[in-house]
Amino acid sequence: MGRPATGQTKVMGFRPPKPLRDEFEALAKSEERSPSDALVEAMHDWVKKKRRERAAGDAET
Repeated sequence: MGRPATGQTKVMGFRPPKPLRDEFEALAKSEERSPSDALVEAMHDWVKKKRRERAAGDAET
């Protein structure tokens, strides 16, 4: 995956609660990953989850 070159994608900013941010940054560091890469992975996982939930809901109707 990796981080795209500057200027190719929009920057997203948000303010997570400090305890969550601290734990997140510590986990990313323990895996020798950048917080940015870990967030991109988390976003991909969440989007896939929502797609599966939506598909399952559509199949039930």
